[in-house]
Amino acid sequence: MSYTRALVDGLARLLAENGAGVYRPDGPYAEGDTAITVAALPPAPDRVICLSAYPVLDSPALTDTTTGIQVRTRAGTDPREVDDLDDAVLAVLHASGPDRFGDVPVQLLYRVSASPIGADASGRWERTANYYARAHRAHPNLE
Repeated sequence: MSYTRALVDGLARLLAENGAGVYRPDGPYAEGDTAITVAALPPAPDRVICLSAYPVLDSPALTDTTTGIQVRTRAGTDPREVDDLDDAVLAVLHASGPDRFGDVPVQLLYRVSASPIGADASGRWERTANYYARAHRAHPNLE
């Protein structure tokens, strides 16, 4: 499994284990679920936590890396619901670590920014937050 896949899959499982939502990488979500997804925000269910990784900083001489994870949340038509969902994610992820997701050791995970997005076409409120994962990323040129 690749570094990015292991990291995002591990974070999704961590959120699910701590009750923030339901992670089914291969299965459909029920109407009342809070879905945890990777990269794509599905049209249903209403409540979603979507994780997307992006590079921030890779050391040219060490395996040290900082990877950003965008956490996009969506909930119902009451804007307070998405705030509650974002707070549930913060409670699990912010200042967490050390963790190991597959072959990926993560020393520290922390939130660096967050912002409301507004409502989607169906009136469901959305937010985005960015977390940084300080980790080690194995690389053949650094062995």
